[in-house]
Parts: sequence; structure tokens; C-alpha cells
Amino acid sequence: MKSIVSHLPDLPTLVTARLILRKMTLDDAEDMFAYASDQEVTKHVTWEPHITIEDSRAFLLDVLERYEKRLPANWGVELKATAQLVGTCGFMSWFSDHRRAEIGFALGHRYWGQGLMTEAVRQVIHWGFNECNLNRIEGECKPENVRSARVMEKCGMTLEGVLRQSVFAKGQYHDLRLYSILRQEWQCSDDVFSRKARH
Repeated sequence: MKSIVSHLPDLPTLVTARLILRKMTLDDAEDMFAYASDQEVTKHVTWEPHITIEDSRAFLLDVLERYEKRLPANWGVELKATAQLVGTCGFMSWFSDHRRAEIGFALGHRYWGQGLMTEAVRQVIHWGFNECNLNRIEGECKPENVRSARVMEKCGMTLEGVLRQSVFAKGQYHDLRLYSILRQEWQCSDDVFSRKARH
């Protein structure tokens, strides 16, 4: 399957009620390290926890290169109230030929349970469908990662099934639950959400 991952739209700044989704910089290293080194955050993800702040800087350097080359990349999720980076959210892969992309996200442990990542993911999905003309957006999580699954469900994504031993990470194979939402489904749910927000 051909994947065209160059010349994607430049990531704009996206604003929600409580968040600013923006491009990250090397100045975000300390904030990133604070959550990316947390075992609670990294327990159910496939990437390794950051051991030193240099791991966070290396990650950010890779992100900056992806911005420059217009490759799929994360926004930094900044909390408006504190101007602090509390997580990331963005596209992990992008198949232009098929108007399909995969979303991924991470959030600092102390901010769980407040609906912040649902707010961020909804905004990214909205941008993908309404500004980039995507037709399908996917997301994956390990079966035990119930919080990530709940975020995707709250954003209207449908569980399609389990990809058995889909990835090898942290020394073992992992199953992944596959979620998706189609453009036509999002338009319906977005209309309902907008009507509720006005009342």
C-alpha cells in the first residue's frame, strides 16, 4: 500500500476551551520529561519511558525534523491556565492516497480524568476531516489501556477489532485494539456536539 507522507499541511495552532495545541520546541524538554518519565504514563504505551532529559530532547529534535519535512507529527498540548506542556496529540501515519490517518496521544498522569485529552483529540479529528479532507481516522491502543480506549470512544470512534500481536515492544508482542471514525460519522456527531454547546 502506497503511503505519501510528504507535503502535508503545516500544523496550525489549534485552540480549545482549555488547551492550546501548538508545535513543540526544545524549550518543552523539561515539561515533556516530567510526564514521559512517569511509569504510570508509559505503562500501557509501546514507547519506552524517558530515562533522562536528554531522551526528551532527542524526541523533540525528531519532532522538529518531522515538522520541517512535513511528516506526520504531534502537536504539543499546552494547558492554557499554566502555559505548561502536559502532553502530545497528533497523527502517527498519513496515507494521502487513501485519505486516511492514524492518531495518537499521551497525557501527564496528574491531568487524567479531566476530559483534557478528549478535548484535544476532538480538535485534531475536526482539523483532519474539515481542513485536510480525510475520510478515515484510526487509533490503536493496548487492550489494557482503558483510558485511551475511553478517549477514542468519547470522540465517536468505533472499535473494529483486535490486531493480534501487532507490535513488538518492550521485549514482547502486543495486541492492539483498532478504533476508527469516518468523515460522514464525524459530521453527524460534530453537528450534535455543536448544537449541545450552544445550549
